[in-house]
Amino acid sequence: MPLRLSFNLGDDDLRHLEEVAEQTQVLARHTPPAAIIAAAREVWEKGQGSHVAGFVRERFGRLHTILAMATDADWQPRPEDQQRVLNALACFSTPSESAGVGLLEQAIMIELVSRDLDHDIQAYQAFCKLRDQARQRRHPGVDQEQWLAQKRDELQARARERRQRDLDRAGSAVRRLFSLFGL
Repeated sequence: MPLRLSFNLGDDDLRHLEEVAEQTQVLARHTPPAAIIAAAREVWEKGQGSHVAGFVRERFGRLHTILAMATDADWQPRPEDQQRVLNALACFSTPSESAGVGLLEQAIMIELVSRDLDHDIQAYQAFCKLRDQARQRRHPGVDQEQWLAQKRDELQARARERRQRDLDRAGSAVRRLFSLFGL
């Protein structure tokens, strides 16, 4: 029988997350993207190599998707969108042993950043599906790369519109949480 757990983030929690966000954004702006991605990949690999609860494993799967999105040469997001992804991945740039952060805490952070990146993740997953379909179906007279670039641009624009819509609808504390990591 499944058990649902939930928790509330109070003002102190939000202030703490804001401090973490400020630190990680500075880190993301002053650290080479490859180093941020490598550190986040280490966190993901540690999570994959551990025997963990389904909740934690699912969140680490989301981190894997964010890593794929950050490194996919075909995705080509706008610089500000790429920076948002790097800001999110910078949350995982500090080795968990030295920061006293365990896999459950990492899973909670993955949950928070993946919520903020939800529209981007959905758009990226749709793009990957379209790309796979395009590679399987070659149509004469159709420039597959041009078609895929058009679909990618449409998906990215839709993600930006949906993100802005969600921010416009959110209350102040929720809006702060959604914008913590420059997301």
